[in-house]
Amino acid sequence: MKLCVKYRINPNPEQEETLQKLGFYATKLYNTDNYIRRQRWDETGKIPNWYEQKKLLKDNHWYKLLPSQTAQQICKNLQENYKSWFKLRKTDKDARPPLFRKKSRLSPLSFYQQFKINGNIITFTMSKKFRKETGTDKLSFEINKWKNIRGLPKMCNIIYEDNKWMTHIVYEVPEKKLNNYPEVMAVDIGIINLATTTDTKGNSTIYSGGQALAVQHYFNKEIAKVQSKTMKQYNRKGSRAITQMHKKKIRQINQIIHTVTKEVIKEAEKNKVGTIVVGDIKNIRKDKCWNKKSGQKLHSWGFAKLISQIEYKSKLSGIRMVKISERDTSKTCSVCGMVKKSNRKYRGMYRCKICENKMNADVNGARNILKKYLQDNDLSRSIGSVVEPSIWRCYNVVPS
Repeated sequence: MKLCVKYRINPNPEQEETLQKLGFYATKLYNTDNYIRRQRWDETGKIPNWYEQKKLLKDNHWYKLLPSQTAQQICKNLQENYKSWFKLRKTDKDARPPLFRKKSRLSPLSFYQQFKINGNIITFTMSKKFRKETGTDKLSFEINKWKNIRGLPKMCNIIYEDNKWMTHIVYEVPEKKLNNYPEVMAVDIGIINLATTTDTKGNSTIYSGGQALAVQHYFNKEIAKVQSKTMKQYNRKGSRAITQMHKKKIRQINQIIHTVTKEVIKEAEKNKVGTIVVGDIKNIRKDKCWNKKSGQKLHSWGFAKLISQIEYKSKLSGIRMVKISERDTSKTCSVCGMVKKSNRKYRGMYRCKICENKMNADVNGARNILKKYLQDNDLSRSIGSVVEPSIWRCYNVVPS
């Protein structure tokens, strides 16, 4: 499996000048490639593939100033952007092709075989033409707070974001051997409660999403205020301040999701769980009629991110993760099996009119996911008696 580790690098003035040049060259190559593709599209209605473009641009000035695999990756990224555009055109005829990048933008730089890691020092090799023109053959950076990863570094991206230089190193790490524990834990993904777990021993935990909702509400309110002022003064909604607030909101919510998923895996390890079952939230946004408040919560929520983090962390811990359909799990009584939408009285409470079962609605949903998995796999296991669920809340984990 692949694991990405992020580090901040602190280049000296000379190194920063070199990085800025490389980022500028990458932008120029991207725009050159895009210009050729657009011309071909206007003339023939077709787009040249990545291999053709790579061959066509290999003698280009900007191409040769970059390490060969870095230049190839820029062309490949643009190819992927055009593939996305073609898919979008099937449903939206007015979809625009990939735009040209602003000259001031520093494009990401991808390195494959042209970088080496020695201890906590990472070194990048420059292209032959770049060495001739600038006299710089290598760039080396010392990384603080280095993490020792048991894996093979396959790729490294250098990205300039928020006035900081970051490296994203992708490792190929061996997957831990799956444990043979028989216990199964189900996870119900939600909005008010980010995750609710229950296992075959009857243990249950509710992971509150209160802090994430508070962060989202605060930033949405602040962004709306700034947008209103910007609209009055400059007759436009966007601004640099708004962009920074959006980024800050995303960083804080991502940190909360990371902390919650880490705790879910800790719980699974503690209770010796061999399989984690997650409700598949595919098309959760489709054909839903939500009020304004619920819509804001739902449509900007990172359901997929939360599930993907549980998936990769479970692999690192040797726990199997599977997805199953969540269909009717919120309407069904986990005790008698009665399916009735009206049983969910209000947010957080489920009461069955047949057997008078009364429990937290998310715990009920998690128990139904667990029962569904056991039935689908012909596992004659009891899911234990319902105990009072413990509540986990996220505090003081938010970066600025």
